[in-house]
Amino acid sequence: MTETMPKPENSTWTDEQWQAIAVRGCSTLVAAAAGSGKTAVLVERIIRRISDEREPLDVDRLLVATFTKAAAAEMRHRISEALEKALADNPGSDHLRKQLALMPQASITTLHSFCMEVIQRHYQRIGLDPNFRIANETESALLRQDLLEELLEERYGEAGEGDLFWRLADSFSGDKNDDALFSLVQRLYDDSRSHPWPEHWLNECVRMFERPVASGDNPWLASLLAYVRLELQAMVSRLREAVRIAEQPGGPAPYLTNLQDDGAVVGELLELADAGSWEPLYQAFQGAAFGKLKACRGDGFDKALQEQVKDMRGEVKDRLSELKEELFGRTPEQYEAELRTMGPLMEALVGLVIDFGERYRTAKMSKRLVDFADLEHFCLKILSADESLPGKPVPSDAALEYREQFAEVLLDEYQDTNRVQEAIVQLIAKDAPGNRFMVGDVKQSIVRP
Repeated sequence: MTETMPKPENSTWTDEQWQAIAVRGCSTLVAAAAGSGKTAVLVERIIRRISDEREPLDVDRLLVATFTKAAAAEMRHRISEALEKALADNPGSDHLRKQLALMPQASITTLHSFCMEVIQRHYQRIGLDPNFRIANETESALLRQDLLEELLEERYGEAGEGDLFWRLADSFSGDKNDDALFSLVQRLYDDSRSHPWPEHWLNECVRMFERPVASGDNPWLASLLAYVRLELQAMVSRLREAVRIAEQPGGPAPYLTNLQDDGAVVGELLELADAGSWEPLYQAFQGAAFGKLKACRGDGFDKALQEQVKDMRGEVKDRLSELKEELFGRTPEQYEAELRTMGPLMEALVGLVIDFGERYRTAKMSKRLVDFADLEHFCLKILSADESLPGKPVPSDAALEYREQFAEVLLDEYQDTNRVQEAIVQLIAKDAPGNRFMVGDVKQSIVRP
C-alpha cells in the first residue's frame, strides 16, 4: 500500500520534494530539470530510510546506483556524514552506530560495478574464465579494427559483382574507400549492444522494411508523423507569437489576415498529422501554401515590429516549404518502393554486423577480455532464467536472491540508463509492490533507440 510520512514542521523541502522523499510502497520516478535538487532528494530519502528506528532498515539492504564512480563516492560520503551527524544528535542509538559500521559494504556503486560484482559471484553460470579482465579502449578499438578489416576482405573476395554485398558496399561507401561502411557496421553493432537481445533487435530492424507504409504499425510512419507534428506545432506557436506582436500598438495590423490564413493552413495539416494517416496528409501538403503578404501603407506602423512579424512569418513559410520538399516530395508508393529496395540491403548489413559481433566475441573470449557492454550482457544472462524471451525476462534464482537482499533499488541519473541496464534493474527489483526509486532529467536523456 502506498503511503507518505507527514512533512516535518519547519522543513525546507518543497511539498513535491518531500513527497518524493517520504513515499513508500511503490516504484517512483522523480523527473525534474538539472539543478532542482533531485540527487539531494535521493540522498535524503536514503538517510531517512536507514535512520528511521521505528522501521529500521540496514544500509546494506539498499542498492544505490549512480552513473559515475565519482558520483558514487560522493554519495557514500554524504550518507556517512549524515549518519555521523544523526549519531551525534542521538549518541545512544545502536541502529545508527550499526549503519556506520555497515557503510563500507553498502552497495552504493555504478551499474557497471554492480554488474562486475554479479559476474564475479556467478561467473560459473555463464562459463566465463574467472581470470577475465576489462579491455582498455585502445586495445578494444585495435581488436575491432583488425577483425572488421579481415571480415570485409573475406566478403569482397567471396562476393560476385552485383550481389548483395557489393550493392551494400556501393551504397554505403565512398569512391576511394569503405570507411563509411566500416563505421556503419561498428555503430550499428554498438547500438545493438544497448538492447537486451542484440540479434533480436537487429533482425527486428530488418523486418521494419517489410511493413507497408500504410500499415498502422509501420515504425517509419509513426516516427515521421511524430516529427511532422513537432514541426507543425512549432509553426503554430511561431504564428501565434507573430499575431501577438501584430496586435500591439504600432504593430502591422494588415498582416493579421495573412497570419490567420497561415494559421488555418498549418492547423489543418496538424489535425491531419494528429489523425495518423499519411495519405490525406500527403495530399494536403501538395496544396499547402501561404498567400502574398498584405502591404502596410502609411506612417502609423512601427517598422521594427513590422520587420519582426515579417521575419517570423518568413521562417514559418520557409520551414513549411522545406518540410514539404523533404518528406512530401515523394508519394507513399515511392516510399514503399524505396523500402522494398532497401530491405535486402539492410538484411545484408545486419548479417555483416552479426558476423562481426560473433568474431569479436570469440576473439575476446580467447584473450579472456570483456568490455563494458559485456559486463551488462553477462550480468543480464546470469539474472535471466532459461525461459526468458525477448521483451519478457524471467528472473533466475540469482535474481531472486538479489530481490530478497535489496529492500529498495535507487537509481540516480536514470535518463542515462540503456535498455540492458533497465532489464537488469527490472530483474532484481520487486514487481509488487514496486521498490524502485529513480531520479532523472528527461531533457538530458540519451538517445535510446
